Amino acid sequence: MYNGDFEKALGAISAKAIVMPSQTDLYFPPEDNEWEVQHMPNAEFRPIPSIWGHMAGSPGVNPVDTAFIDRALKELLTS
Repeated sequence: MYNGDFEKALGAISAKAIVMPSQTDLYFPPEDNEWEVQHMPNAEFRPIPSIWGHMAGSPGVNPVDTAFIDRALKELLTS
């Protein structure tokens, strides 16, 4: 449909989104998501300020990360 044009495919995503990678994730660097969000018309880049890397936001790992994610989800769902 997009003939391999990743930017065009991202631009076609019309859903509201908050993309929240961990700022310390070494598997999926947040810079990748930041670039992707620049091409998504209704997305916001909001990295999780966590020391837990790839495990940030995992259930039961860190209540601070979980609260950060919960606040963003509530904001997204009420918008």
